[in-house]
Amino acid sequence: MDAHVREMQPQEKKTLRQVMRRCFGWFASLFFDLGSKAYVYELEGRIVGGTTVSKFRIDDERSGGVVKWIFTLPEARGRGAASALLDAAMEWFDAQQCDAVFACIEGYNTASSNRFSSRGFSIMSLREQLSRYGLRTAIVWVQSVYFVTIGHFLWARVIDSDEAAEARSATTGNPSQALSFLVTAALHVLFAMLLVLRSGDQLTTGFALTFLVVVPSLFGIRLLSMRLAASMRGLATEYRPWDAGVVLSFLVHLLFGGIFPSTGALYPKAQVYRYRDELPRLGFMAFAGAAELLGTGWVIYALTRSGVSFADALPLQVALTYVRVFLIFDVLIPIFPFECFNGKRIFDWNRILWFGCAAATVGLWLV
Repeated sequence: MDAHVREMQPQEKKTLRQVMRRCFGWFASLFFDLGSKAYVYELEGRIVGGTTVSKFRIDDERSGGVVKWIFTLPEARGRGAASALLDAAMEWFDAQQCDAVFACIEGYNTASSNRFSSRGFSIMSLREQLSRYGLRTAIVWVQSVYFVTIGHFLWARVIDSDEAAEARSATTGNPSQALSFLVTAALHVLFAMLLVLRSGDQLTTGFALTFLVVVPSLFGIRLLSMRLAASMRGLATEYRPWDAGVVLSFLVHLLFGGIFPSTGALYPKAQVYRYRDELPRLGFMAFAGAAELLGTGWVIYALTRSGVSFADALPLQVALTYVRVFLIFDVLIPIFPFECFNGKRIFDWNRILWFGCAAATVGLWLV
């Protein structure tokens, strides 16, 4: 069969958008960007895949490239179409003399992460981003659209001299998982306090102490349940914060007075693995986290209706509110842009369990 990669022609923009919509759905298509250059994968005269790329200035001396989108229809898969599209993109970046190339990849999208890893990409931690680019990290976030992603990570292939790479490796690295979690939890405590101030209420000591206890506890117990479940199935995991997700959480609290728990998640320690192969263990781990939240929520609800002296205590009311909101994202919406939460893993693994969790979540809202 005749199959090849070529540059997109101007009159093919509509066709490429339609292909992208078939791959990612109508909602994701609202964010589609043709970038500076687009390539298509043509199979027997028909466009069945594509990639869009852009170049930008990081500072006076360095330029960056971004793989904005890469997608293929089912009939193109298994032919190396996505790899061929990525190779064409990398050739363009080399011709443009980009010092670094970036891509935003959802944490469980192993089809993409494995492909980029084979081309020399790796996850660039927030610490390394700041070490390399300082305040200009914001430019990288904007150009790569990383700042509006949830559960995505910034992958990069950086061209460094041997000396620069050695010097940087000595001063950068990933902070401990415990520290990353504590920072994430502490920021959400501050966001919760911001909600009180935004509503016009006084931030009393009782509110502050409640948030200090409730928010880290809910986040921590959920992650601990997931860690134990993964350990039971022999899956080695690591905690990764959602850097851009925390920024979105802050904006939701500040602008809309709402709650958005951007907690980060547990991922297999291996950078290269197949999602479908690990789904039985990942699904079990995700179910453990969602089940813990559901159990906590129903116990708290029972306590608030028990008539005991502390039934109307502020911590219980705050905890119940957080659990209810958390479960919307962690169970009810297993699709883009919330596929990073547990619901997607449960849905892919066991539809019956997902429907059970969804019914329990709706019930907790209705009672």
